[in-house]
Amino acid sequence: MIRLCGILWLAFSCFFSEAAVILPVTPAVAYAGSWQEQSLPAQWQQQQRQFYLDALLAPATATLAPAALLRQEDRGSYKAELWQIPLSKISHSKALLLTPKHQPIKAAVLLLHDHGAYFVIGKEKMIRPFADSPVQKQAKDWVNKYYGGQFIGDELAAQGYLVLAADTSGFGERGPIQYEQQQQLAANLIATGHSLAGLSAYEDMQLAKFLAQRPQVPAGKIAAIGFSMGAYRAWQVAALSEHIQAAAAICWFNTYQQLLQPDANLTKGQSSFYMLHPGLARQLDIPDQVSLAAPKALYLINGGQDPLMPVQGVIQGQHQLKKVWRAFGAESALRTEIWTEARHEFNQQQQQQVWLWLEQWQAMH
Repeated sequence: MIRLCGILWLAFSCFFSEAAVILPVTPAVAYAGSWQEQSLPAQWQQQQRQFYLDALLAPATATLAPAALLRQEDRGSYKAELWQIPLSKISHSKALLLTPKHQPIKAAVLLLHDHGAYFVIGKEKMIRPFADSPVQKQAKDWVNKYYGGQFIGDELAAQGYLVLAADTSGFGERGPIQYEQQQQLAANLIATGHSLAGLSAYEDMQLAKFLAQRPQVPAGKIAAIGFSMGAYRAWQVAALSEHIQAAAAICWFNTYQQLLQPDANLTKGQSSFYMLHPGLARQLDIPDQVSLAAPKALYLINGGQDPLMPVQGVIQGQHQLKKVWRAFGAESALRTEIWTEARHEFNQQQQQQVWLWLEQWQAMH
């Protein structure tokens, strides 16, 4: 009898444990901070952006050491530099900076790397490593898998753009951590009054500030571009930073209603801690967060066959974005596309469209 009771207790405890995991992630029906037709656009945006900034739990401002140039490499029409950049009083990162040599700089581009559960490289997912780098093969394999074989930072530098990419916490020279260590990293930050998502967002804002302070960068001409988690980071930094005037985000846009379905990636912990700000979802859905970038130029691309970003949520979110850009009188600044046959990737055809969009944007500003 005792043994039977023990078995029943174990069965019921497993059931309720599973229920406890699933039930709290039911998404909200409505969000208090969502754009409403009667709202004054600028006032709404100011209030909700401040709410977002507060949710970052950002490190206290402090006087930081100057960024330091560590090494250089000639790449023909442009040069590559490795920089050590202090980002907050608790963090710093190494970054690759590409600068055109023989032509005027069109604009600056902040490249934000993806996640992909691959931590060995960060910035090298977007900019070719130095010739003597031990991660040459890993970087090439990665761009072959997700970027159509292109190091997009080097492509842009050859076109006349100054380009910056840095490692975020846990990746590349700020790691590499193991997949299972993400929860520990997130927990340690929460235990010290911060969050992993917030620190990452704040650091991206600091990188935008670093670019704005480069004397070679034309004033008011900095764009952010990213794929996957990098797409999330691209529209986020456009929404939060005064230094970013445009963003292209490939394969990270949806609604919480779709991304909080049982067993969806965002509900599993680990990687999701890079994209979950404590308390933010009480008030703002994902399209609301993106809308804080209005009326800046924004180009969103999603894949119709992307298993991570359900198309229904993409379409719902796009409708909300269009309302906000229209309220600002900037409908033409918003471009949203679903590539019907594309999966979770930033392929060469998509890249060509983004480069054309970037060229048109910089020519108009």
